[in-house]
Amino acid sequence: MLSINGLSISKGGKNILDNINLFLARGEKIGLVGVNGAGKTTLLKILADEDEADLGTVSLSGTFSYLSQEIHMEILESMDKELSIGEYLIIEKELDVEEWEINKLLNYMNMQGKNTDSLLSQLSGGQKIKVELIRMLLEKPDLLILDEPTNFLDIPSAQWLMSFLITYPKAVLVVSHDLRLMNKGISKIWYLNDVKRNVEVYKGNYDAFLKQIALKDELLAKTLKAQEKKVKRMFEYAKTLSARGMTKEKMKGAKKLELARKEKDKMLKLSKELVKSKKMKITIPTPYHCGRNILEVVNIKKEYIKGIPVLKSVSFEMERGEKISIIGKNGAGKTTLLKILAGRMKQTKGRYQWGMGVVIGYYSQEYEDLDYEKSVLENISRLDWGDIDRRSFLGRFLITGDMVQQKIKTLSGGEKTRLALAKLFASRSNVLLLDEPTTYLDPQSQEILLTALKEYKGTILLVSHQPEFVKRLDVDKVLLMPEEKFGYFKEEYLDKVGII
Repeated sequence: MLSINGLSISKGGKNILDNINLFLARGEKIGLVGVNGAGKTTLLKILADEDEADLGTVSLSGTFSYLSQEIHMEILESMDKELSIGEYLIIEKELDVEEWEINKLLNYMNMQGKNTDSLLSQLSGGQKIKVELIRMLLEKPDLLILDEPTNFLDIPSAQWLMSFLITYPKAVLVVSHDLRLMNKGISKIWYLNDVKRNVEVYKGNYDAFLKQIALKDELLAKTLKAQEKKVKRMFEYAKTLSARGMTKEKMKGAKKLELARKEKDKMLKLSKELVKSKKMKITIPTPYHCGRNILEVVNIKKEYIKGIPVLKSVSFEMERGEKISIIGKNGAGKTTLLKILAGRMKQTKGRYQWGMGVVIGYYSQEYEDLDYEKSVLENISRLDWGDIDRRSFLGRFLITGDMVQQKIKTLSGGEKTRLALAKLFASRSNVLLLDEPTTYLDPQSQEILLTALKEYKGTILLVSHQPEFVKRLDVDKVLLMPEEKFGYFKEEYLDKVGII
């Protein structure tokens, strides 16, 4: 039902995909994978008719619905902030449904306390994504195009979505770094190879894809080793013939030398297939010194609507060097609390006090510190870099070349994440407030970020829906939401990450 012919895509002066040809049949479940910056989001936008390719054509027979990677930000940009969920879906999106049908799906998506009368502007990032997923499910298209659908979703909602996609009778094309989703509901992988700038097709789920890639690399390495030995022998034989006095043998040696050079060219071409994607190389500069007492929070309360508290009475303390995780479901107030502590929002009641010498670094899941209409360089120009070489430092986050001239709005989610992290770490903050920092990062980049945070000498307050990330960060304490219970970390709390 979807045919891609001779598609070529460039972005920011860089050739991303070159002359790709793909076919998606009715009912197929395909996972689109590749490292950050390989072009996954760009390709989906072209398929969804929201962007244009340089060359080639896309043909689609049937209907489709597209979930943008950053729909939680886009959903309110061009509409009334007083719009309710029901008004958005029934009036704005023109869905022919009853309110009870929407409320039923809101309940399935773990949106207790929310209904068609709830305002979109008061929803968390994860809740906005749920509303957009509900819109797509009610449309029942022939093809679902999903760009990171589980981002910002709590675990029950992500599991419900996985179950839905597995049983969905029509086609699905999904980009996701959630390996549970890519292993359960996917029957074919499209791999965007950023080195070859093409798309390779593999049957099976993500785990099967990894095994096939590993086997392919192993066979390639063996072939390359044998080719190197062959080329070496050919050069030695040609050299021996050329050293002899007879003209006939010298001519024969010259021919053998030419053959050896051709075989060497083949070997070099083969070796390029073993070249791997570039990795981030994060090293967090030594943070500024500060006192032992980092933060005191006393009875913080927050209400968006009078009489309906998001935060009831949050109290806790932080000491230098501690790593604390805030655990709770979508809408429990995790992001709200971080925004208050970062000075981006005013609490309704209560107080908090930062310690002596504290320098706060805030990572927002919605990139609040990035100006979308300005370039990368313009976004970092006012930062005090000290003795840090900014070009070299950005390069460690794979922000290189002409990319620094691109406007933020043209970057992928992964590229925005890497830039936001680069700005954060360059500030030498001794306290990091991190709101879902792994979102949009591929598994390899998540691992690199984890290693850097474990080596970080400052203090961390983290929001994450990833149990493994929380566990391996070796957090000291937890704040459970919405219970607002604070205490030392216990292994059993990992079962509640993103669930309670």
